[in-house]
Amino acid sequence: MSTRVISWSDPPAMSVGAPLPVIRRVADSLIAAYICSNPEFPGWDSGAAPEHSGFDVWSAVLRFDGVAWHHFGAPNDEGLHSHPLYPLGLGCYGFWEVLDSPRVPAASALRHWIATFHDETLEVVAASASVISRRVDGEETHEIIRQYA
Repeated sequence: MSTRVISWSDPPAMSVGAPLPVIRRVADSLIAAYICSNPEFPGWDSGAAPEHSGFDVWSAVLRFDGVAWHHFGAPNDEGLHSHPLYPLGLGCYGFWEVLDSPRVPAASALRHWIATFHDETLEVVAASASVISRRVDGEETHEIIRQYA
């Protein structure tokens, strides 16, 4: 089998500009919080009233259990082309799963996920991944993660 990168569609879309991701390791789990994209955002110059729901800001929280390895840092969106999985479909501002990953030992139940944020990339090899909260009001990811970690 050859390595493939596929979209991981479970997590809510991230804010492209500044998702401010934060991670916290708790025993063999990893919690990640980030700011989500608001699909109703009308644009700053739209003339929309400040109460418009498009200006609402919220975050999402992911959980990885049975973590064997993780990396949080480079590359950012400008350097993502240097990632070894970029030629296989890894793209900016998204969530991905790597099938037949070279980071996962053969005959292992572990899986490999990647989140490509604006300023950093999160890679996790773990037994499972889930969205534990699709919407937590606010953008203070450092505070939000404390509720879950």
